[in-house]
Formats: sequence, C-alpha cells, structure tokens
Amino acid sequence: MMGETNKIPEPAKPKPAATIILMRDGGEGLEVLMLKKAHGQHFAAGAMVFPGGKLDPKDVAFVEANGDKEDAHAALKVAAIREMYEECGILLARVAGSERVMPSTEAAEIRTANADGAILDLAASAPFALATDRLVRFAHWITPATRPKRFDTHFFIAPAPDDHTKPDVDGYEIVDANWRRPQDVLDDVHGGKLTLVFPTMMNIIKLSKSESVDEALAKYRNEDVFCVEPKRIETDEGSQLVIPAEAGYGVTTVPQEFLRSS
Repeated sequence: MMGETNKIPEPAKPKPAATIILMRDGGEGLEVLMLKKAHGQHFAAGAMVFPGGKLDPKDVAFVEANGDKEDAHAALKVAAIREMYEECGILLARVAGSERVMPSTEAAEIRTANADGAILDLAASAPFALATDRLVRFAHWITPATRPKRFDTHFFIAPAPDDHTKPDVDGYEIVDANWRRPQDVLDDVHGGKLTLVFPTMMNIIKLSKSESVDEALAKYRNEDVFCVEPKRIETDEGSQLVIPAEAGYGVTTVPQEFLRSS
C-alpha cells in the first residue's frame, strides 16, 4: 500500500547472564570443566559449554540482603555459582565464619537435603556463604544484534574446591560433564570432532595460554575486560566472525565452519 514503509525490526534486548570457567590442575596442566547440554529446546542444545545461565531476580535480591553491595558484579557471581550448583552439583561456598571452602562431603549433604535446587534460599538461612570472592572476571560477550536470542554474558574463572571436582549433572539440561585441557578441546575442534559456540571457543583459546590455575588467576585478576560483540563478514574463504584486537584473544577472525550457530 502507498505510504507504507518497511520497518527494520528492533534487535532483541540481551538478557544478563553469567558463566563460570571452573579450573583445576591436572596431571598434564590446567583443566577446565565442560558440560554437555541436552538436545531439545535449551539454548545451545547439544553443545559443550561452561556452567552458567541467566541472571535471576532472586540473585539480585540475595545480594541486596546478604551479599557484597560494593561489588558491581556481585549478583552475576551469585548467578554463576547458583547455576553451576544446579547444573552439576559443585558448590563454591564457605562454612560461616571460616575461610575454608566447603568440602565435597558437606556440599553433597546440602545437595541431598535440598533436592529442589533452591540453593539461595538455603544459603540465606543456613550457616554457609557463597564464595563469590573466588571468581575472577575474565570476559564479557554480547550476542550480535542479528540473533533472535541475545545474552549479555560475563565470564568468570574460578579455582575448583580441592576435593570437590566430581560433577553430578542434573540429567535434564545437562547430560554429561568432564574435565578437559583447553588445548585438547581446540585439537578436537580443528580435527572436526567438535564445534563450539563462538564465545566458548574464544575463551578456550584465551585460557589455553595458561599452564596452571595460579598462573591464570594471577594473569587475569587485574586485567581489564573488553566487551565483545562479534560481527560477521564474508570473505573469499567464506563466512568469518570477527572480534576487536583489543579483546586480547590473540586472533580476530574465526571461520564459521568451526562454530555452532547457537
């Protein structure tokens, strides 16, 4: 009809989210915990991912009532710890009044007694505190504006509790979990055995430069985090995703063939 114009739809608003890259020192160097998502309606269905998920209003309320209000990322850290506990049973927490991270036996007792997964309700009344201080901000990614589902995701690295590294997956959203050396993951990607969501791929690349947990924590604890919103370009070699050099990943383009579309 005359007078009508083709309006470009507004991009979806990115939802705040948080992810933990949990680390431990293995026999051949640094290892990270990776989870396999179930196929179906979940975001990144079937993918290998780090523990994490969307920020919930309860995470914000928990910080307002119990958390460190001076930390601008406190609610996101709570969300990351909560999501990891819900997805694979590993809990970063301390017994009240102690610097000691809760051992696996106590964490298992909490999980057994708290089958509904409402860990924040329990933490608000039980004698333990979430160990948000163990999380170090590592990366910040925003899903491109062209995608229908968008997330504003903060990635944190954290050392695993010394005796609590065995995951117990929920069997619904997460169906498997294992510890992997970052370089082994990259070898599987380049060997055609595995494709990853772009931020997961790039953060594996970034972390592969560290040989140990202590080295990674020392390197990134005081490093500025650059917000990344990838762009897609077409080249003679095919589609590539591009990020700014300032992001500090050592590479700025990755061929689409190595990546999942989610």
